[in-house]
Order: sequence, then C-alpha cells, then structure tokens
Amino acid sequence: MEEAARIVRLQDLALDRIKQPEVFGKITRLASDLFACPIALVSIIDEQDQWFLGKTGVELDRIARDVSFCARCVETGKPMRIDDASRDARARSHPFVRGEGGLRSYLGVPLRTEDGTLIGTVCCASPEIAAFREEDIARLAILADLAEQGINAHAKTVELARANASLSKLNRLFKQAETAAQIGSWRVDLKTDELHWSDQVFAIHGVPVGSPVCVESAIQFYEPGDRSLVEQTLERVIEKGEPFSFEATIKRPDGALRRIRTMGERIDVDGLADSLAGVFIDCTEDHQQTLALQRAATRDALTGLCNRSRFDERLVEALEERAEAGPNCALTVMLLDLDGFKDVNDRLGHLVGDRLLTQIAQTLNRSLGEDPFLARWGGDEFAILFPIGWSMADAVTMANRAINDIVEQVSTGERLVPVSATCGLAEMRSDASAQEIIRRADLALYHGKANGRGIAHCWSDDIEAVHAARQAAMTLLTDALNAGRAFAAYHPIIELESKATVGLEALLRLRRIDGSLVSASEISPALIDPHLARRVSRFMMDQIVSDAPGLLDWFGPKTRIGINVSEADLGRGDFVEVIEDLMARSVLEPENIVLEVTETMLLLDEAGRIRNTLSALDERGCTIALDDFGTGFSSLTHLRDFPIRKVKIDKDFIATMAHDHQSRLIVQAMVQMGQSLDIRMVAEGVETQEQYQFLRSIGCSHAQGFLFYRPGTLEELRAQTGTRPALAHPRLGRTEGAAQDAA
Repeated sequence: MEEAARIVRLQDLALDRIKQPEVFGKITRLASDLFACPIALVSIIDEQDQWFLGKTGVELDRIARDVSFCARCVETGKPMRIDDASRDARARSHPFVRGEGGLRSYLGVPLRTEDGTLIGTVCCASPEIAAFREEDIARLAILADLAEQGINAHAKTVELARANASLSKLNRLFKQAETAAQIGSWRVDLKTDELHWSDQVFAIHGVPVGSPVCVESAIQFYEPGDRSLVEQTLERVIEKGEPFSFEATIKRPDGALRRIRTMGERIDVDGLADSLAGVFIDCTEDHQQTLALQRAATRDALTGLCNRSRFDERLVEALEERAEAGPNCALTVMLLDLDGFKDVNDRLGHLVGDRLLTQIAQTLNRSLGEDPFLARWGGDEFAILFPIGWSMADAVTMANRAINDIVEQVSTGERLVPVSATCGLAEMRSDASAQEIIRRADLALYHGKANGRGIAHCWSDDIEAVHAARQAAMTLLTDALNAGRAFAAYHPIIELESKATVGLEALLRLRRIDGSLVSASEISPALIDPHLARRVSRFMMDQIVSDAPGLLDWFGPKTRIGINVSEADLGRGDFVEVIEDLMARSVLEPENIVLEVTETMLLLDEAGRIRNTLSALDERGCTIALDDFGTGFSSLTHLRDFPIRKVKIDKDFIATMAHDHQSRLIVQAMVQMGQSLDIRMVAEGVETQEQYQFLRSIGCSHAQGFLFYRPGTLEELRAQTGTRPALAHPRLGRTEGAAQDAA
C-alpha cells in the first residue's frame, strides 16, 4: 500500500480517541517485564510523528518520525532487531543512541490492521548490548497480536458480535502470553472483596484452576515473614491509590518455595475505588541467580567462609548493636595469621597451600563453634568477631584453643605441615569506628608476630606506645634518607694480641635538620619494617662501595667490613646475588665481607631458607658473624646448624665483668667455647683497660669498643689515629708495628 493510502487509513481509524488505552499500557508493562528491558512501546507511525498508544519507561508522548527506529520497521514491514545501535550505520547518529547510557538494543514487530495496513509497532529497547534474542521476536509477536486485536476491536465497536469474538481471541492470546512468560493476572473487587485469578496464577501457586480462593487464603501462601509486607502493601494501595511492586516468597501445597514478583494498582471508576488489579510473575530462577551472585560477592571461593567485605558489614552492624547495648558492653575482634604459611607455598606449591587453607578454615569452624563470626580476611589471615558481651578472657581462651587445634590437626594428605598461628585481639567498650578496632587487633597481631608467635596477644596502651615509637622512628629514618642526612660510620675491631685494626663494622648514622646526630636506639624500631630495612641495606651497601677504597687503603687490604643483615634481606630469594653484585662493583673481595646476623633471624628459619643463603655465602668466602651473643634466645645449636665463623659477645656481659663474678665466668666460658669450635670471639663494648687486660688474659682474640675507637667516618677515624693504624695505636701505649714484629 502506498504511503498516502496508509496515512488515510490511519486517519480513518481515529486511534487518538480509542476507548480502552489502558490495555496498551498493560501490554507495554507486560513486555517490559517479559523481556527485562526498561522501555516498551505500542507506537503509531503517522505522517510526521511516532506517538504512543501505550508506553513504559518513557515520558514523551511523541517523537519525530525521522529519528524513529519504529518508522524503519514500518517501512520494511518486517520485524527488526538491532544488537548494537552504536554500530548501525543508520542508527549511530540517533540522538537516543549517542553517548554513554544511550540505547543499544531494539526489537520491533509491525502492527497491522485486519486489512493489512501497517500502522505502527510493538517494540522494546534497552541500553544493554544484545539484550534480545532471535526467538524473542515470536514472543513479542504475541503481544503485537494483542495490540492489533485491541486496535481492531476499537475499529469495529459498531459490530458487537465481531467485537465479542475479538475480545475472546484477545483473552486466549493473553493466556498464551501468561503461560509463555509465567505471568498471571489477578483482580480484587473492593465492593465484594472477591479475588479473581487467571489460570496462570493458579499454576504459579500449584493449585488446580478454579479452586476456591479469597484474599485471606491467598495471603496464607506467603511465608510468615512476608505476610505483613503483603497486608501493609494492600492497605496502602487501597488508601492512596499508588501503584506497587514487591517480591516475596510463597509456599505451594507440595512444600515447594517460589519467588513471586507482584505488581498492581487501584482501578477507579467515576472517581471511586472500584478494584485492585495486577500481575503475578514467577521470578524464582532470577531470584536464585541473584542469591548466587550475592553469595559470590560475600563468600570466599576457596574456603566457603564469609569474605572480608561481608566481615566489614557485620562488624559495622555489631558496633551499632554495641552502642545500643550500653557503655559497659564490650565488642571483641580477633585477627589470626598463620606462621610459616609462605614457606608451605614456596616448598610444596600453591595447590597444597590451598588445601591447607581449606582444612584450617574447617578446623576453625569446629574450634570456634557457631557463636563467633568467622571470615577469611585475606591470604593466610582470618578474622573473628565475638558476640557482644563476651569478655576478653573468654575470647583469649577460645583464641588459644583455636591455635592449639590448628597446630595439632593441620595436615595435607600423607604429610603433616608445620604451620602454627598467632592471634591479635582488641576490645572496644566505647563508640569507635570499625577501622579503629581492626587497627588495634592488627597492631596486637603485628606485635605478636614480632615478639611471640604461636599465642594470642591483646591490644594494650603499651603496644600502642611501641607502635607510636616505631612510627616516629620510621618517619625520622625516612625523612633522613630522603633528605640525604644519612651516612655510614665505621667502628673498628681490634685484634687484642697484635693490637691491629682487622675489621670494621658499618653502622647507619643520621643527622637531624639541626645537624645533631640521631642515636641508634631512636631508629632501631623502624628497622622492623621490611621495606625500610631493605632500603637501609641498599643505602649502606652503596656507601660501603663508595668508601671501600679509602678504608682498605687506610686499614689494610685484608680489613674485614661487617654489614648488619636484616631478616628482610635474608628472607628474599636473591640475597646471594645482592652480595655478589656488591663485590662486582667495588674493590671488596669475599674475605673482606662479614655478614652480621642475630639469633632472632635464625630462630625464624623454619624452612631452612636463611641457612641455605648463609651457607652459599660462606662457600663463597664471606664470613658469617653472630651478633649480640648471650642475650635473647641463645642456643648452641645455632653454632652447629649455621656456618657461624665469628661470634660477638654482647656488651652487657663486658660492662658487668668488673663487679659481677658470674659475668666474668660466662665471658670466659664463651671464649673457651669459641677456641674449641675454632670460632673467632669478639668482645663488644670494651671501654676500660681492666676489661682489655682481662679479655687478653682469658685468650679472647678480638674486641670492639670506645677504649680503642669511637665509630666514625673514614675522615673521623683518620683524625682519631693521627697516622695509619699500621704504624701506631693511639690508646694502647705500644706500636702495632712492633707488636706485629714481635708476633
């Protein structure tokens, strides 16, 4: 049909005066729900415009025909589907397509009168790409058929019989649409309180079509927790007349649960409330998918525990509950971190590590029971929120039980894995943020990892003070390194028999902005931080490379330079290469290098990585020295298990020798042990002639202290000696050259 004749036919229909426009609004709402799209239209294409018999998701009443997708559908007379309008040559410049959030997907089916005249479309649109499938055309065609029947019914209102037949067909099509989309319609007569269900509503509820049903019995299908929502919604819509939509769960007579979305509105006649009408949509599958997505968002995929995000949410809720409970009610949080888990991953692989984490999660679930809220915090760390009102003593008891259960039960198939756990706990009795209580628990955990693994540690003011001192030290150290106010000083080590300077210990020194020196005790807390410790090591090695030519020239080519090594250095896998690089870019040979370690580092070597690293360096000719021997966790097994060639006796023993007989005996025993094991013993902190004479008398080979030199730069050491140490020693009263000659 030519366009002019089509326009004439369209004008004859007088669709702008249609008597039942609400039918087309229902069609668009049904289409929007059926295809999960925000926009659905029943459109008429006239000579200049596209206007709407029914609309959902748009505010406009009409748009210009030349920017209409539906006009193209009418021009072709065929269904039209566009997956991405931004890639369509004709559509990409469309004002509704351009920019973010613009329309991307379109699905349209032509509308015809009974004589075949193309008058418009039923269409859906979405900002999502490829929102519609090819098979959706047939489903949309059912709704187009509904719209066509409504239009034809309007055109033939004078023919009552044919109009009744059209309405009957319309009802059958509605039933087909209901079944296809699992959508049913309902109506409540407000005068008689009678409830009418379509066949599909009976099917959704799992009861035979035509079974007796009333509003009260219909509400009983809903789960008890949802019934008040249904009742309040119905009361509100009757009173205010506002459309409503909600989701709830019903229980069928056979016990099956279904998730239902209910939509409806009040129908007024002559200004008075006549009825409530709407639709039921069975959205069980969509609801289950949503629950699965929510579970994925709040659960840890590996262990099945709640994840950090869900723990944070629960903690915020608990803090609000604690505030309501009163100031004397406590809330306790615990962070549990595995000791040695990184070594498990490194030695046995991540698959074993994953199995281990899963087993530990199960162990914690059994150990903690149902009351505490357990989550995987991340990596090998778990978070526990105790019920409000639990005492710290009860929480610590449960923490230690969990630690013991982990140690006793952890295994992976055929082998036991040596993993333990450390806990940090924090308790809040006053209003505070979730971040603050987690910070305190994390601080207690950090303190435990550094000072006592394998037990539970509770946050305290003392721990907070230590943390504040560490933060201040880190700031002081970082600022000095960044501003170039850091330098290396060297403390000579003397061979007591010859009085020759045979070694130097490299020490980090800092200056404040005013030029004053920072004491070693002020910055030592900062070196617990692995990042800063490695940065200091890199800085000191660069300084040693720069100073080495002058040091060896002044003190002799065989002078050994001691480098203090941190746990962070030895924990990295490339430390041997770091030392080899140090030698490659300096005049230093392996025999010039002494690596000073502490017993704490050796205690943490559960996987043997530190021992392997030190052995490799020992094989290359470097000397491994054990610093501060005699304090802390001294163990002779370290001298057996590690390649220790030099031991430095802690200065506290040297300082008390003059008035403490036991200290003298301990020092003498250490020296004799060193002689037996062929280990060079160095006495630290020698400050008096009496100490010097006693150490010589018991056969101690080396010493270090203010009696001989104070730490200083090469220039400062030159100033202390006044001449090369090989020629004279300033404090011992005899020339080293003469001593060497006598030797």
